[in-house]
Amino acid sequence: MQVLIETHMNVPTNNARNLRVKRCLTTLILTLLVCVASTTSWAQINNSPRNIAALTLEAQQLTKTYMRTLKKTLQGSIIASGPAASINVCSASTPAIEQSLNTQHNWHVARTSTRIRNPNNRPDPWELRVLQNFATKIKKGAPVKSLEETAVVNLNGKPAFRYMKAIPVGNVCLTCHGRKISGNVATAINDHYPLDQAKGYRKGELRGAFTLYKYLN
Repeated sequence: MQVLIETHMNVPTNNARNLRVKRCLTTLILTLLVCVASTTSWAQINNSPRNIAALTLEAQQLTKTYMRTLKKTLQGSIIASGPAASINVCSASTPAIEQSLNTQHNWHVARTSTRIRNPNNRPDPWELRVLQNFATKIKKGAPVKSLEETAVVNLNGKPAFRYMKAIPVGNVCLTCHGRKISGNVATAINDHYPLDQAKGYRKGELRGAFTLYKYLN
């Protein structure tokens, strides 16, 4: 009789335990469903053609602003102080221009290349792949100035939109990146960038790329 009573008394306890387990499983399943729905919603919103087009346009406009500002600064420096002074401008003023644009527009703006002058401009794996793709397309006849690339990627653990725009070597570039560089300019380059790889270009070649990204919320 004692055994029967104890068994009978354990039934409600087991039922209560089973109920708690079911509730936990239900909560877990609902949580997973919410996460999946949120991820799907994020992907649908941020990968939609309309959103990609808007981000691409924003990046293109910011790249033009960056390019105009940088070109104006370099040309002004060359006219005012000579070509060698432009090396100092690249070393000091370019990071300041980039930081200003980053703060104003909530984008990260920079330049990169497979042949870098400033070690801080070394390409990351995604940028390197894009630069290599640019080079392949150029060999097939694509104009350098027409090349650009976009992607939505996971960057530093966060979703981000990335954009790159190819930089063709122009006349102003040849002063510091061409095949014939004057002595004082070469000295300034060696002083600031002893590991420089960015000389020996011809006009129209692929110098590198503007590279931008923006985190997506």
